Amino acid sequence: MTLQYKIYGAVIAAALLGAGLFAGSAMSRYKIGKLEKAIEAASQKADDVQHTAINLESKAAEYKQKNDYLEKNLTEIQTIARKKDEELEKLFNETSIFRDDVRRARAVRTIRSSGAELCSRLAELGHPCE
Repeated sequence: MTLQYKIYGAVIAAALLGAGLFAGSAMSRYKIGKLEKAIEAASQKADDVQHTAINLESKAAEYKQKNDYLEKNLTEIQTIARKKDEELEKLFNETSIFRDDVRRARAVRTIRSSGAELCSRLAELGHPCE
């Protein structure tokens, strides 16, 4: 083998090495670009999920406030209802007494009396007849 063939072999080897390095570099850039796009997409999706989470947390806080407000109102209404029930029970007892009095009064025999007797009785009570 002559020196010229050795130089051609070295040039071809260097060219192959250069082509391999260029191809490897291009492949690395392609993979890196693809990974960068994936990272950007994942970052965007994470931002969207975080925004959604913030919105849901604020809605949950609103619902908690509404729930607390409604529970407070319910407690107040229950207290008022208990008082009204007690008042109704008291009124029921009073009306029962009045009903019993009316029944007793109806059961009493009426006594016929004259106008003069009524006027005298009214006069005794302080209401004279005119």
